[in-house]
Amino acid sequence: MSASSLSSASSTTMVNIFLTLLCLLHIVTAQATNTSMPQLAICRPFGECEPCPQDALHEPFCQPFGNRRLMHCSPNRTSPSLVPMPTWYPYPTTTPSATPTQGETPAWQSCGRIPAQERADFYEFVACNMLFCAAAVAVALVRSKVVEARQARRLAARIGLVRGSGIDPR
Repeated sequence: MSASSLSSASSTTMVNIFLTLLCLLHIVTAQATNTSMPQLAICRPFGECEPCPQDALHEPFCQPFGNRRLMHCSPNRTSPSLVPMPTWYPYPTTTPSATPTQGETPAWQSCGRIPAQERADFYEFVACNMLFCAAAVAVALVRSKVVEARQARRLAARIGLVRGSGIDPR
């Protein structure tokens, strides 16, 4: 190897390392969050996840699974030392009341899959598969009987037996 090819390979390696470090720096700075901004509202889950109605499926709170949960958001009047309950908690945390308390704003949150609905969909899937399996087994049994009868007729014709005539054609 010549000296120029070694320096070329070395410079290529250095450029690759530099670009990799630059990408890592960009990722780290993009993930940094500004913690100095106070939270404007505290939202708490209110009730269970429910399917979105047809006219609201295009809304962002109905994405990606088509389910939503009612949230009650109130202005942040508490000290920053109190940590609000996370809004992603999958189970209802309060019993729904008739009206929100003073100063709360109702809002919707996107939520994941509804276990009862997923369970029902799974059992429907299993039932359909069992129906298809039963139909396939029935078709296979009927087909095997037809093939067996055809083979028996061919064998009878080959050895000279004719069913039902009582006369031996020999």
